[in-house]
Amino acid sequence: MAKVNVKVFGVYRVDSGVKEYVAEANIVNDVFTSLNYLSKVPDSNINFNNTAVFLNNKPCTKKKTKLHDGDEVWIMSPAGGG
Repeated sequence: MAKVNVKVFGVYRVDSGVKEYVAEANIVNDVFTSLNYLSKVPDSNINFNNTAVFLNNKPCTKKKTKLHDGDEVWIMSPAGGG
């Protein structure tokens, strides 16, 4: 398992109460298990499919992307507007 830094932004930061944490994860999708566990919202269901994810400052489009020690994962609510 890799130790990665996870930062949470936007609505997900406000709703979950989680700003950042260190996760042990093999793939990007694994960080959502710990985020939902840490969330102050009961039965939180933040997942790869309803977020914008960046890995080391680049958009991450595959939830099975392998992680390495020291990687940084950003989790954001998807952009909207109109």
